[in-house]
Amino acid sequence: MSLATVLLSLIIALNIICNPVESTVHYDPWYHSRVTSLRNTDNCNIYKLPEKVLILDVDNCIYSESEIQGNSGGQGIEKQIIQNTYDFGKLTLNLTEDDCDKMYQQYGSTIEGIRHKLISEGLTDDRIHDILHNYYLYVYDRIDTTCLLPNKSQTLVNTGYNHASVRSRQMFVREMLQSIPYPIYFASNSPRTHVLRVLSAMGLKNVDYDGLLTPDVLDGPVKFPTKFQPVEFFRSLLEIYGSERLILIDDSKSNIQRAKEVGIQGILVNNDEGVTLEEALSIFVGHVEHKSPESCSLDEDWYEFSDVKYLQSKYNVDMEAINPRVWDHMMERLLSSHDKKQNVQNVRIVDIGAGLLSMLDLMIVGVKEKRSLIGRMESGSELHYIAYESNKNLLGAIDSRLRSLGFENVKTNEKDEYEYILQGKVTVKLTLRVRDFTQEQLGSEERPHMILGCCFADLFDPDELVVSVARFVNYYKGVDKSESQGDSHQEILLYFPITFCGTTQFVKPRPFEVGLGNKVIPSDTMAFRLYSQNLIEQHGHNLDPRRLIEAFQNIGVALLDKGQSVWHIDPIQNTYLWKTMLHFFRNSAAFEIMKLNLDSVGWLQRAERTGSPIRVMNQDLLFSLQLPFSKKYVASSTSEQFQEVHDTVEEIVFMSPYEVVKNVKSIQEIHLEPNQVEVKSICSLISSGTELKIFKGLFDEAQLDVNIKGMAEETMKYPLSYGYSLVGIVTRCGSDVADSESLMGKMVFTFSPHSTHAIVDRHTVHIVPDGISAEDAMFLPSVETALSIVHDANIRVGERVSVYGQGLIGLLVTGILSRQQPCLNHSSVGTITTFDTIGDRLAMSSAMGSSQALLPCNVKEACPFDVSIEVSGNARALQSAIDATQDGGRIIVGSWYGNSEIQLKLGIDFHRSHKTIKTSQVSTIPAELSALWSKDKRFILSWELVRLLKPSNLITRWSSLDNAQEAYELLDSGKEVAISFQYKQ
Repeated sequence: MSLATVLLSLIIALNIICNPVESTVHYDPWYHSRVTSLRNTDNCNIYKLPEKVLILDVDNCIYSESEIQGNSGGQGIEKQIIQNTYDFGKLTLNLTEDDCDKMYQQYGSTIEGIRHKLISEGLTDDRIHDILHNYYLYVYDRIDTTCLLPNKSQTLVNTGYNHASVRSRQMFVREMLQSIPYPIYFASNSPRTHVLRVLSAMGLKNVDYDGLLTPDVLDGPVKFPTKFQPVEFFRSLLEIYGSERLILIDDSKSNIQRAKEVGIQGILVNNDEGVTLEEALSIFVGHVEHKSPESCSLDEDWYEFSDVKYLQSKYNVDMEAINPRVWDHMMERLLSSHDKKQNVQNVRIVDIGAGLLSMLDLMIVGVKEKRSLIGRMESGSELHYIAYESNKNLLGAIDSRLRSLGFENVKTNEKDEYEYILQGKVTVKLTLRVRDFTQEQLGSEERPHMILGCCFADLFDPDELVVSVARFVNYYKGVDKSESQGDSHQEILLYFPITFCGTTQFVKPRPFEVGLGNKVIPSDTMAFRLYSQNLIEQHGHNLDPRRLIEAFQNIGVALLDKGQSVWHIDPIQNTYLWKTMLHFFRNSAAFEIMKLNLDSVGWLQRAERTGSPIRVMNQDLLFSLQLPFSKKYVASSTSEQFQEVHDTVEEIVFMSPYEVVKNVKSIQEIHLEPNQVEVKSICSLISSGTELKIFKGLFDEAQLDVNIKGMAEETMKYPLSYGYSLVGIVTRCGSDVADSESLMGKMVFTFSPHSTHAIVDRHTVHIVPDGISAEDAMFLPSVETALSIVHDANIRVGERVSVYGQGLIGLLVTGILSRQQPCLNHSSVGTITTFDTIGDRLAMSSAMGSSQALLPCNVKEACPFDVSIEVSGNARALQSAIDATQDGGRIIVGSWYGNSEIQLKLGIDFHRSHKTIKTSQVSTIPAELSALWSKDKRFILSWELVRLLKPSNLITRWSSLDNAQEAYELLDSGKEVAISFQYKQ
């Protein structure tokens, strides 16, 4: 017999001794029952009683009857129970349907009404028992629970505000119940066999609950007691736990009221309107405060979710966040592809996630630097705006907003379609369709110039969204020339502003803390990562814009532009939106925190108490969809296919501190040696370390890089062409290049300055491995630098690591460390703590895998660290890294300080600490690693890390060589994390 078995037997024996009253709660043999508590008496104070106990109703509580009926063609569980009850009442007791309904309304269940009727008629107890027993057999044994099974054909309608709706409600409820650390009892007026069948169909059979309370298994003076007799029904739990710990979640107001009579608290569920089961469970565990409607009406600060208020509250935040550069690019492209007849512009836009029509508002009014569309259109032109919004709750607010803008409702039809018109210099015609766009196809006469969806694209699986859009615009339909004569445009723009990237962060993030009962409160970084995880796994969201880009590119749609669009949500200026974000966190992230046995309630209370502004990272995406299909370029093996005629080469040159210019050279100045190749540039990356030092003049004259071919002979002095992260296509090969035939047209990486074309030695060219994009490939040197720092740090599993500075290299170090360290849910081992002064960088650090991304002012709360890596280039950060590293720890200095003089405090404490300070530099392999590693081997691993990390997600701005000065200034100011030059193809 095992020790666990002996202990369990002892606990049960003690429970019997201390609790002589026989338990009437039914325990089933097919689940493992938790012995969570014993009666707390003077003689048996062995186990502390739980803080609270959940009693959960079953029918129309753990599922929504109306939702079940909607998914199963009208069949539902409650519907079957009611019909069977009518039949039993008529056949056995001569009851009408109206009689049965009145019994239910008076007693909370029809069977309780039948009992009272039989007692009033003077029947014996045995006769009453037989009739009630037959009632259960007749009503419940014939119920078909198939309707509870998930319906795969059900279509989920996504909108821009449904963060709280769940793709698989059953899965979400199951995970919520499994994460609750308190005893759980299912309690129903239905018989045990029915409850078990419902739990099985709902996928809840393996939920670790503690017992079932059903009338047919409860023993006592009253046979078949229901919740109408709370003393008898809840007797076992009242005796074990006392009433003050019991909380009943039920859909019957009568049951809630009767339970209250014996001191049991209640939460009333209404899955159709009001409190849902998910919200009730959040209330039970303490994630959400529970108040009566009367109390709520008296509390001015009380929050209640409203889809209309939410959309209204985020309007200003959306308008501020939308990227002005991408907006201008979209406008320029849109107006160049319009139908223009006799100097009149007619533009048609389809909004597939319209909400309260905020994007139409922006098209008409504009905001700050984002000029309106109609302000750019010719007088006498027309904008036809077709809006799809499936939520009928929004119609009133939409109508009010349109009328405030001057629109007039001119037509309404029976198909939930409304037409409005706004007269002016440009006529705006609005067609509002209260339908889901995925169920429709546009006719050729409605071919749009642009499709847009604000706060929308991340709500879908990328491949599903692409298919829906392609079907919607008839992308694969053959071209009918007769149809296209009146509308000759062949490009449809796809514009998705405010596409969530998966990273949310408090502006003043907090670290791990120890809360009440010594439970660990997670860092804000970890909590928000769990929120994103919940959105992906439970809601079916896509939080990686790269997946969406690749899905569109897979069908031939080209990405034109992308840019950051960051939500800044202030708790004072954007109060309702800030509270709504907390509402989302309460109903998703908090349960994920609880599942890890961390203090979810403590985290929510801390979030409310600190009231920090919230930053949400989004991207604006602009695509071009060509109609009809354009022929895709296919590379030929013949070198002539890649020959390109160009007269000039453009490059950037550093002229003096803080001055960089674009230089244009004649092609005659460039000579291709026999062993060289010419590369036509696709993109290149600005180094945020060395290049910024050159830009600011913080360097001494020296060789550029003794280990990079082509740089060893050049001196670091002005004027200087510099750069070492360029990707392009090989367009010419010298006469001595042996593999010229296979090399032509290949995408390659080269350590070359920023230029439209590069001439390099063949042996310095690195062919980009298959499956890696040009945008990712240009990060190769940065990834190799980060890898060399991680190698020098020699992190052991479980060591607490800090990374000071979350610029490009710091973020890549964090990304590599997070893949190397196991994901531990503990604050004292295995954490990766990152520091930076810029909020956007901290948000990116979270996305790269940091355990806690913090401001420098939080160092003392988060330390000590076993290893500290300094890549900030800031001497104060280096000093902090030294001070925050525990005795015997290691400090790795990856920064290059140029010719700046820095001062460090290395007094007696440092002298006695046995701390090690080590520099890290990527150019050579350190002596202690040279026996095992070579540059080639490190390159191989660096390419694989490029593939894994997909570092192009870190690009915050694309630029051209014409805007080089602005690009370096933005990077130097910290307003951008990574900037890439993009070259015309």
